[in-house]
Amino acid sequence: MNKLDFLRRLDKELGILDNEEKKEILAFYEERFYTGTIYENKTEEEVISELESPEVIAKNVLSEYGVSPKYVKTKEERYAGVDFSKLIVLLLFDLFIVSWLIPTLYSIVFSIFASLLSYVGVIGLLFGSPSTTDEFLFAFSTAGYVLLFLFGLIVLELTIYTTKKIIIYHMNVFKIRNRDKITKKLHRISVDGWFRKHKTVSSIKTLMFVGSLVVLAYTGFHLFMGETNIFNEYSNQPQTTDVYAQDLNNDIVAMESWEIITDFDYMDIEIIPVLGTEIKITHKYEEFHDFEIDINDDTNTLTISNDVPSITFWYDIDSIFSFFGQKDSVVIEIPIDLLLEDIDLTTANGEVVLIDVEIGELNISTMNGKIRVDSITVSGDINITTSNGEISIKDVTGTYELYAKTSNGRIIVKNVEFTKYYLYSSNGRIILEDLNVTNQDGLILDADTSNGDIELIDVYVKDVSLDTSNGDIDYHNTDLSFKLDRFVKETSIGEISSNVD
Repeated sequence: MNKLDFLRRLDKELGILDNEEKKEILAFYEERFYTGTIYENKTEEEVISELESPEVIAKNVLSEYGVSPKYVKTKEERYAGVDFSKLIVLLLFDLFIVSWLIPTLYSIVFSIFASLLSYVGVIGLLFGSPSTTDEFLFAFSTAGYVLLFLFGLIVLELTIYTTKKIIIYHMNVFKIRNRDKITKKLHRISVDGWFRKHKTVSSIKTLMFVGSLVVLAYTGFHLFMGETNIFNEYSNQPQTTDVYAQDLNNDIVAMESWEIITDFDYMDIEIIPVLGTEIKITHKYEEFHDFEIDINDDTNTLTISNDVPSITFWYDIDSIFSFFGQKDSVVIEIPIDLLLEDIDLTTANGEVVLIDVEIGELNISTMNGKIRVDSITVSGDINITTSNGEISIKDVTGTYELYAKTSNGRIIVKNVEFTKYYLYSSNGRIILEDLNVTNQDGLILDADTSNGDIELIDVYVKDVSLDTSNGDIDYHNTDLSFKLDRFVKETSIGEISSNVD
């Protein structure tokens, strides 16, 4: 095959393109043959051997133009009526993928670049008379922001690429005229392409990346390991203590019951019984954030909440590193003779401790924090959930159901009396000991963990279901006369040991 044959075949394969488009592509390869034969002293056959076949070249070119030769054979077909089946697929694609993918990608891009505004707070570290820690923290944070900016460019490039592909897909399905020209313009929109055209800026970007890594390593060592250890500095920040109190002697004498409700963004919670007739709330904090307390005598409800605005963390470097210090907390002291109904405790980030009270129903929810319930009596259900934390329930007597769920943490239940147990952990052990020992009257126990052992000692429940994907199952009772109505035990790669039938 010589040059003429090569160009004729390429012209034929590009037949569905307009003449101007074909001329532009053929001229490029004409130039390639001219350069190879005149300046490189190659034969036409040698030039052809270095090139892809006309069919492959045409396929790549048409793909760049957003045209698939697999479905389009002629110019008429290129702009013919819309294929109904492809339109249905497109609508489903838009409904189930594009509808969430595109908004999510652009939201991520916006969030990344908007977060760079918080660099204003970093600059504030150099005002006044900065300490050595402040200087190291400024350099460390600056390097982190540079890397965040570069990461944002990567996400932006991915978002632009995905958007272009979706637009081209839509143009092909609807067979938009001149979509090849639009496609060529779309391919020019690229973050990486812009940097390739601006070599100096591209070199600066590379230096920024390497320099930031070096600065992070050097300052990070001094901040977290050296003499300027930031954990020590921020863990010793002073806290403010506010105390709220109200005498409930009349309600205690009248035997009126109270409810407790909390809704915190960031707070440890502890509820303990005390002598006397006053209900007292002690609030300890480093920075006051919309803390509200309502002791309502009409409804006999104690409601406490706080709202930590996210903007605080964008602009105040002290607030970010305050996580290293003492956590904000609330201690609720309840008169021991006060009747309590339901307790509903919610905190997004914080630990919850409830000790030695008698209540109706208990609901506890936290995203990040341990939950400890000890020595209480409930006449209703207990519902406890935490995403990242251990759940410990000990010396508790209940009437109905105990529900406990954690994504990352152990579940420990000891010396407890309930009718039904539902215990779930994604990544953690489940340890159960001394359940329904006195009356042996438990009805249902369902314990499930994906990654962890399940251990039962003296658990007297009639219907037991134990399931772990990656762990052992160990179930032993002291009283061997106790017989189960149903016992289901499943583990994928662990061992099962039991003396219970």
